[in-house]
Amino acid sequence: MAGFLLIGLGASNIVPVYFRKAGAQTAMPSALAIGAITTTGYAGILVGPAGIGFVANAVGLQAAFWMVAALMCLIPLTAHIVAGSGAERRHV
Repeated sequence: MAGFLLIGLGASNIVPVYFRKAGAQTAMPSALAIGAITTTGYAGILVGPAGIGFVANAVGLQAAFWMVAALMCLIPLTAHIVAGSGAERRHV
């Protein structure tokens, strides 16, 4: 349970950043961009457990969860891609 708590606390912090970046981009209307982000999130909720089960069937459940842990470690390592450069950040 503590692991789920930590994953939830860590992963939930990126959602507001994604919504802010989707609303600020100029490639498509903001409403469509936020809808695309939301759709991707819901797709991950639906496909994630099935994907873990598919991988667990091939390599074992323990290895599948270690892969999930490794992928979760990539989130802070790639945060600079989503956050952008320091010049475009706004300090409130």
